[in-house]
Amino acid sequence: MSKLLITKYHNRLHEIFNSGGTRNETSITFAFANLLRSYAEKKGLLLVEQFEFVGRSGRRVRPDGVLKYFGGIDVGYWEAKDTKDKLDVEINKKLNEAGYPNKNIIFEDTNTAVLIQEGAEVMRVSMREWNLLDDLLDKFINYEPSEVKEFNKALEQFKENVPTIVEGLRELMEREAETNQTFREMRDLFLEIARSEINPEITPEDIREMIIQHILTEDIFTNVFDDAEFHRSNNIARELENVIETFMTRQIRKNYLRQIENFYKTIRDAASGITDNHEKQKFLKTVYENFYKVYNPKGADKLGVVYTPNEIVRFMIDSTDWLLEKHFGTSLSDKGVDILDPATGTGTFIAELIDRTNIHTLEYKYEHELHANEVAILPYYIANLNIEYTYQQRKGTYKEFKNICFVDTLDNTDALHYSGKQQMLGGISSENAKRIKDQNARRISVIIGNPPYNANQANFNDFNKNRDYKEIDKRIKDSYVKNSTAQKTKVYDMYARFYRWSMDRIDKNGIIAFITNRSFIDSRTFDGFRKVVEDEFDYVYIVDLRSDVRANPKIAGTTHNVFGIQTGVAIMFLVKVEKKFD
Repeated sequence: MSKLLITKYHNRLHEIFNSGGTRNETSITFAFANLLRSYAEKKGLLLVEQFEFVGRSGRRVRPDGVLKYFGGIDVGYWEAKDTKDKLDVEINKKLNEAGYPNKNIIFEDTNTAVLIQEGAEVMRVSMREWNLLDDLLDKFINYEPSEVKEFNKALEQFKENVPTIVEGLRELMEREAETNQTFREMRDLFLEIARSEINPEITPEDIREMIIQHILTEDIFTNVFDDAEFHRSNNIARELENVIETFMTRQIRKNYLRQIENFYKTIRDAASGITDNHEKQKFLKTVYENFYKVYNPKGADKLGVVYTPNEIVRFMIDSTDWLLEKHFGTSLSDKGVDILDPATGTGTFIAELIDRTNIHTLEYKYEHELHANEVAILPYYIANLNIEYTYQQRKGTYKEFKNICFVDTLDNTDALHYSGKQQMLGGISSENAKRIKDQNARRISVIIGNPPYNANQANFNDFNKNRDYKEIDKRIKDSYVKNSTAQKTKVYDMYARFYRWSMDRIDKNGIIAFITNRSFIDSRTFDGFRKVVEDEFDYVYIVDLRSDVRANPKIAGTTHNVFGIQTGVAIMFLVKVEKKFD
């Protein structure tokens, strides 16, 4: 593979030179950028071209490329020169005069490549010798910055210590439940609210796990987003803090967390250099995914904890914006277009929408027309922080995001457009219940996101199935199943349920945009689903990303899949048109 990539690079240079292209730096850098990007992707690294930052001398520098690890940590740099330059002279200028970083940087002029690491030249090769160039590029991408080493080391310690801490907290709360009446009363009050607003099947054990996750992650959120007040100002976090204060002082909390203080410190150090809100989101996702897989690996599977690449998010938002203009003469930034992410995860879609909304309508959209739901406590917290931080970056002032609900969307059937449904909230009057009711009163024009994909994971065959949803499952039976000729088991996949919910929730003029399992395209199981789509929507746009390893063994492994899973993936846009927006 390496030889093939380098051969393609040489062939591309040959094409440029033979077609009359010049040999100056600008015309040939993209060829090496493509080669470097291919190597970087093998390590899960991102190549960012023309990235400007402050160099070692305090002056701003802009190398041709920067390799980035999670959260924006720089792994290496690349500087291209043309063949008219004297390479060693240019290296001296960039390192000693301009102050370019010297921990891991490649200088090349299409003839010679020089690798500098820790301030010293470690390799100099002819770029025409593919095996030597391959060695240099491998050494370059495998360099591990001290920040990454520290994070990985701390993560290993975290993996070892967390199970002991979690078990200690569980035992503490079991004792408190037996002896502390105030704790029992506060816990049961929160349990009543949670059953009414979030999921009717929540148990006291679920509340206990929420409390543990809340305790373990407070320091992470405080340091990544510099928001020490979040756990006391967010409506759900505040309710959990009220429960915690009945049995745990700050000193007791510190004693329990002392074993993983190094993990928190490493996160603080890594987060301190991240100023870009997109990089903060990536960093926090990485921390969250690592945390949750250590804390509860089965829970991570059950919730389908895999988040959407930013490139996919941007494509879906851009495409939805284009479809709004095409079919309705409006846009995502316009007033009157309410947007809902029903399974928001860490809030990537809403944060990206905030980043792309017209600055003149942003405040109104933020306060009234951007909506999000999340059922798991940690991503709910992270989504809050991501969304509020992104807004603050755009507007320069902080404003609480009051349109995110802690709720299982599939249980929230009050606003769906069909007859015979049961009311969910009744007389509950908490702040979260008010948010849900306010959202249900809105006319939703766009539903966009990445619903949980769990039922088609490998663990589906391990009987790690999710709970039933009485109302939505009945709607599926009356629509998808009724119109199907196939056996019906997997038509109750989580993503099929989210499609059914969204089809009933979307306005008479609206768009649903989901990235999901691709089986709805040609699976016999989904013939009824396809018939319902044909009957209920006017236009259907599908981007089939294929990548189904089971159907195509030639792409064995998960490299070719945007989520790194074996199941094929597709993006579908469903458009319902009654008339132009008022």
